[in-house]
Amino acid sequence: MTKNRPESLRTTFVLAILLSPAAAFAYVDPGSGMLLWQGLLAALGAVIVFVRSPVKAIRSLLDRLRRK
Repeated sequence: MTKNRPESLRTTFVLAILLSPAAAFAYVDPGSGMLLWQGLLAALGAVIVFVRSPVKAIRSLLDRLRRK
C-alpha cells in the first residue's frame, strides 16, 4: 500500500500543474509589504515577551530557593 502512495502523489502533482492557469493577473497592494513587516515585528515582540517572562520567573524562583 505504501508503494502506491508516491505514484498517487505524483499524479496529483502533475494534474495540479496541468490544470493551473498559465498566467495570474494579480494585484499586490503597496501596503501589503508594510503589513507583512508589521506582522513579523509583532511576532518577534511576542516571542521576546513570552520567552523572557518565564525565564525571569524561573530565575527568581531559583534565587528564592537558594536563599533558604
